[in-house]
Amino acid sequence: MTDKIFIALMRAQGAHAAASREKFVQMDLTEGQPKVLYILRRKEGILQKELASMCNISQPTLTVLLDKMIKKDLVRKEVCSVSGGKRGYQIFMTEFGKQKAEELETVVEELEKQSAKGLSGEEIQLLLKLLDRVETNLT
Repeated sequence: MTDKIFIALMRAQGAHAAASREKFVQMDLTEGQPKVLYILRRKEGILQKELASMCNISQPTLTVLLDKMIKKDLVRKEVCSVSGGKRGYQIFMTEFGKQKAEELETVVEELEKQSAKGLSGEEIQLLLKLLDRVETNLT
């Protein structure tokens, strides 16, 4: 137990990252790829720019991540027109990507259960609300 938010967040994030990483490596997913698949499962065809924002990473970083995912046959890009006649890309999962995303969903649910063990529904909602407030304060 600590009296500093900094330490508590770092410890909790570290423990969660270690547990997640182990599961994701078993699925042959690298860092960043699970978040992309999780988001695409809920919002297929999202613009690459919007996906970068939702992942909280820069567009160039997402481009590199997506290129690797394309090589692994997890996602594909489609050129589209965006406002002002500019060119953009919509991101879609491949059939293989959809299978991985479904497997990922199961892993995420297991991690959620493990993370929330011993917490009531009210405590979970309070934790989520407090973490959201911390994020808002820092951004």
